[in-house]
Amino acid sequence: MKKKILLVIPRNYEINFINVSSIIKMITRRSGGPVVLSLATIAALTPPEFEVKIIDEDLAPVDFNESFDIVGIGGFSYILNRAEEIAREFSKRGALIVCGGSPVSFSPERWRSFADVLFIGEAERTWPRFLEDYIQGKVKKEYLEKEKIDLSLSPVPDYAGYLPGSLKKYLFGIIQASRGCPYRCEFCSVHEYVGNKMRYKPVQNIIREVDQLYRLGKFRVIMLADDNFSGNRKKAKEILRALRDWNQNRKYPVSFVTQLSIEVAGDEEFLELSADAGLTRVSVGVETPNLKSLEETNKKQNLLSDMLGDIKRFHEHGIMVHSGCIVGFDNDDLSIFKAQNDFFAKSGISNIQALPLQAPDGSPLKRRMIKEGRYIDYESTVRANPEHQNSLNTFTIVPKQMTLKQLEQGLCWLLKNLYEPGNYIHRLNTFFENYENSPKRKKLKIPKPGIDLDNLLLTARLMRYVIGKASQKERKLFWEIYRIAMGSSHPNKMYLLVNSYLSWINTQNILHKSFSQVDLVAYPQ
Repeated sequence: MKKKILLVIPRNYEINFINVSSIIKMITRRSGGPVVLSLATIAALTPPEFEVKIIDEDLAPVDFNESFDIVGIGGFSYILNRAEEIAREFSKRGALIVCGGSPVSFSPERWRSFADVLFIGEAERTWPRFLEDYIQGKVKKEYLEKEKIDLSLSPVPDYAGYLPGSLKKYLFGIIQASRGCPYRCEFCSVHEYVGNKMRYKPVQNIIREVDQLYRLGKFRVIMLADDNFSGNRKKAKEILRALRDWNQNRKYPVSFVTQLSIEVAGDEEFLELSADAGLTRVSVGVETPNLKSLEETNKKQNLLSDMLGDIKRFHEHGIMVHSGCIVGFDNDDLSIFKAQNDFFAKSGISNIQALPLQAPDGSPLKRRMIKEGRYIDYESTVRANPEHQNSLNTFTIVPKQMTLKQLEQGLCWLLKNLYEPGNYIHRLNTFFENYENSPKRKKLKIPKPGIDLDNLLLTARLMRYVIGKASQKERKLFWEIYRIAMGSSHPNKMYLLVNSYLSWINTQNILHKSFSQVDLVAYPQ
């Protein structure tokens, strides 16, 4: 009889920018954000003498009455409480509990109390080694990978362990084309975990993964979940050419999304290839217009040119920019909230994830904050008070030029203003204007999405919500976005319209659940 393995991502109690709100679930009929790639990769590394089941608690509950020999738990540190609940329940039933991922690698002490086995580092070689040891009855307490592996060793993910129909409950598909980032931002732990040297999967493997998601989940949006897709431009361009050629042969082309660094905007060939491949949205860490703060955090790539000009170049190629925004650097005083608001008003970036500066496990900033006596262990606070957890009170540092109360109030004020309907519409309109006035526009070959039954049903549910259930404020915003988008020649204007409207609703949900008095908040003094 085959040994049974359960791979599980615990549900997330936190209100954050990744969660799918109840309204969006109702409109899209999808309850998960991105496909859980890590578990499907582990499943692909598992030999056939094991039977694998995958549960993402955002999609389906864990059945504790089902018997498993091994239970593997992944996810971020903010799901620790739920991870421990799952681990202890299955441990009572005799299962071996294993945990892995970057949070485990950086802070194994947070997981040891409820895990029998920990995986430190990348798992492509250690997971098969662990299963061999399990069969032979000599399992170790820790499996350590010191090297940064060749990504040709990373298999095409295996989604067979998901419950039937589960993949279609995700909003978008996800693949990982590369690991690594050439930069060393102080607040980031990516370079500590996957290194500064860019490693890319073979192009043919990337296309196989994209094609698999297209077939299995009928995904029309796929994220390249790279920490910096453009880290090696030569390799990235090779991938873009392959995606362009693949997309041209699809009846219903895919819109791709990825994360990259802003300085690539100076590379015209890269931008043209991105547009032609169907890269419609990119996430860029703008972080702050405060140049001293960029220098402080070693974000050198943002100091190479004019950020507003770089953002406009993306827009001119029909590529919408989403951005990270951070407040609370050592060089930030109380004027930073207004400075951020003024900067983004000019940017044409509609969707902005504004957060307090954080010192995550494994980051150089955490080490500095501990040395200076300014580190706050947010994870321990959350473990003790999970009911207070949300993505906007993730304080891990004591700011230098303001109090924590001022930082929280300023963040609240900033988000309230960024997502005030008139301000949101102004930024969205800037994007479409930049595209329409672009000297490049007529040369681009942006894939035009086909209209299938899923899209028609989504549109019908959206209109039913707007007309019958939306508040007056939401309804007015929708028709403003509709007017702007429909007046554009952008081939993906309907997709961008829906994405922008739902993103605004999701952020409003986060804001009002995180700050009950958000509408009354004043500028911090």
